[in-house]
Amino acid sequence: MRGNVHNVLALMAARSAKPAKPLARIPSVYPYSVVPGGVKDPADLRYAALRDYVVRRHYAHFDYSHARLVRATEAREVYLSYRIRDTVFWTRRRVRLHLGELLLTDGKITARARCGNQISDTAKPEVSNEEPAEDVTEQPVAAVESAPAFPIRPMLAASDLAAGAPLAPKLAAGFFFPYVPVSVPIPSGVCAAGEIYTEARCHKPHKTHTPEPSTMVLLGSGLVLIAWRYRKSAVARPT
Repeated sequence: MRGNVHNVLALMAARSAKPAKPLARIPSVYPYSVVPGGVKDPADLRYAALRDYVVRRHYAHFDYSHARLVRATEAREVYLSYRIRDTVFWTRRRVRLHLGELLLTDGKITARARCGNQISDTAKPEVSNEEPAEDVTEQPVAAVESAPAFPIRPMLAASDLAAGAPLAPKLAAGFFFPYVPVSVPIPSGVCAAGEIYTEARCHKPHKTHTPEPSTMVLLGSGLVLIAWRYRKSAVARPT
């Protein structure tokens, strides 16, 4: 019964678990964009202008207080601004603006929301010999998708880890621990009784011979006797 209850609870948890909701797709980045990644609203464009002086200069006369997002009501051909490094140019030729394309406008200045490139019905003098072809500006160079959602594992599900007690790691043949120049206490039982461990080996301590007290007494008595006889000989000798 306990096993059945465990399986039923695990199955219920698995069914009730919902996959994590993926994040919204990050806009594509188009080549020659004035604002790489585009803008999603007027506030986003204002922030881009604050952190990028090229955007700030290109939108110097833009009225943020009256800006709004609109859809292109028709497909038409326009001149388009584009960015090369820190300079903004305008196309010599007209490019196609698609029906329903998202635009940002303040009523006078209009730009593509996907790239921040402004559009104009009249030609502009700021042109470049490095002007890209129209098909190049239409192909995104990067499109970052949100990471795939990982499935949520039920709490009661069986573990994927291997069963059994973990095994101790084995050292490869010829492995040596690095030398550590610090004093490490030697565990008991390494050397035999009466031996000490120094200079990476066990040996018996060196004994220093100390004369016994009786030997010292005899030696002292002998010296006193020699001195007394020498003194007696010196006194008895005629002058």
